[in-house]
Amino acid sequence: MAGTTRGVDGLERAPFIRNSDSPTRRSSEDEDDEDDLTVYDSREGLSNVGQGSYLPMSMDDSKNFKPSWSTRLNLFVSRRKANWKALTVIALGVLIIGYGLWRAGSATTELPPPSHTDDNELWQKRAELVKNEFLQSYRAYEKYAFPKDELRPYAKEGINNYNGWGVTVFDALDSLLLMDCKEEYERAVKHISTVDFHHAVTYIPFFETTIRYLGGLLSAFAMTNNTILLERADELGTILLPSFNTPKGLPVLAIDATTGEHHNRQPDETAIPEIGTCQLEFKMLAHLTGNKLYFEKVDRMTDLLRDTQSPASGMWGNMWDTQTGRQNNDHLAVGGAADSAYEYLLKSYLQGAKTEPKIRDVYIKAVNGIIENLLYLSPTRKLLYVTDVSSFSRGNDPSGKLEHLSCFLPGTIILGVKYLKGEPGVTNEMIELWQWAAEGLARTCWLTYADQPSGLAPYEVQFSIWKGGAKKGRWLDHVNLWKRNGRPGSKYPPGVVESEPFAGKIESKDYVIRFNHYQLRPETIDSLYMLWKVTGDPVWRERGWSIWESVMKHCKIESGGYSSVYGINVENPTVDDGMPSWFLAETMKYIYLLASPREDLVPLDSWVFNTEAHPLPIIHWSKTERALFNMSMTT
Repeated sequence: MAGTTRGVDGLERAPFIRNSDSPTRRSSEDEDDEDDLTVYDSREGLSNVGQGSYLPMSMDDSKNFKPSWSTRLNLFVSRRKANWKALTVIALGVLIIGYGLWRAGSATTELPPPSHTDDNELWQKRAELVKNEFLQSYRAYEKYAFPKDELRPYAKEGINNYNGWGVTVFDALDSLLLMDCKEEYERAVKHISTVDFHHAVTYIPFFETTIRYLGGLLSAFAMTNNTILLERADELGTILLPSFNTPKGLPVLAIDATTGEHHNRQPDETAIPEIGTCQLEFKMLAHLTGNKLYFEKVDRMTDLLRDTQSPASGMWGNMWDTQTGRQNNDHLAVGGAADSAYEYLLKSYLQGAKTEPKIRDVYIKAVNGIIENLLYLSPTRKLLYVTDVSSFSRGNDPSGKLEHLSCFLPGTIILGVKYLKGEPGVTNEMIELWQWAAEGLARTCWLTYADQPSGLAPYEVQFSIWKGGAKKGRWLDHVNLWKRNGRPGSKYPPGVVESEPFAGKIESKDYVIRFNHYQLRPETIDSLYMLWKVTGDPVWRERGWSIWESVMKHCKIESGGYSSVYGINVENPTVDDGMPSWFLAETMKYIYLLASPREDLVPLDSWVFNTEAHPLPIIHWSKTERALFNMSMTT
């Protein structure tokens, strides 16, 4: 239908029309092909959020995710003992006394009380609280750090660590829009319009510049149609293109912004996130500008991943040779130096409105490979976690490490549950297994917060191994045994059954902390948000909120802003004095979306989040674009 778009569920959406003066490079043939274009209407949609005037996301209020009554009843019954009246009186008494003591002794922000409820009034108060905390943090950055990259809130100074262009401004731009911070947005755009992308304080990292700067610009443009943002995105994309100038087209780790000279930590070496975490941004840029180079460079990388995917593991090594296009190892991981490459496989398929089956097929093999090779159970608590294997071909044991970075995975898997069901190559058994994996992993990631006296999670933990060897804990073996035995004890397999926080009530946590830092990271909150949106189960929403309460309690700095902390295994961690830009771009955005009573503020059917939480609209490629980009499509 002319003037509408379709989400990945096939439902029609309100349009979002480009300004006629947008600096696009389109053929006149497109005039006859209007029905096939994704169009955006800056007059509709998200402009109602906070009564803003420049937020043109198309909304569909019929797509709210709400928990079923059976889900609520099961949750209610499972969490209570037989003596209802006595426990109710005790619980209310403890809550009232504890809350009174907290208020009497607290000098920090007052929190709305916790509650397993869908009460819109309560969640509206929580959303307003998050917005206020966001504004205080952003204004502290403006006061003490601008125009440098990031804030050191305790020292009240800025630091340049990502190009020196003011990464916090770019990274927080769409958060400013979502929370209707008009004045801050206008100041941000003024700064963005003056940045000289051809000069940087260091070599510019391809990965970080793509996801933070380019992703932030494209997302904000999609929300506003502000052509300054698209012009700057196009300029930055052009500067980044020399990153792909290697014999096999693999992007290098960093380049000189002025000369395009390559810079790697090791000669001729790059990492899989560079190869696989650029598709969303560069395809969107190709769509908006008509520049086929943007599309071709990243599509070639998708083809490389398809052609080199291990038939045995479904995965890839994490380090690659830029000269040969071959993998330097077969270290299988989804944490640091690997994570977002797997995330973008699914999201690239969704971004293209599910019309490029080659991407879907690669993702299916990869996620099944992850579940088969990297998912393990702890021996006592039966916690499900994802780890790494240093060499798959040598049959090495899993390391038993769980990184906070890996906690993005349950959010990605649950998106696949929602949007790949019924797709070719996806069976009902796969969907069931994927949902179990997503819920079990998300629960463990949450427990790494809830287990600690501070309520904050460490950067990395090391799980205990089973008697008889680490491979005895392989999750899929336990699932298959449970199935063969008639699924005893629960409708859920080991690793998915509810487990309570440690709190000294059990003999062992089943893990030790390796790195005792909390860096304001977003991955677990991202996944809890996605679990809540897809399943409708309010327990995920409440768990996300409980994390945010701990962040406010321990990471907030009196002068404004928040800081990373270390020593999270004690009740009062120590300030580490750093507010990464991802805190404003990701952590606070996901918490705000989690708390917002408007469940379709950023509908997953119409938008896809890049790995820095910048929402980008679903693309419906026109016939002209398909021919220009030589795309292999299903329609």
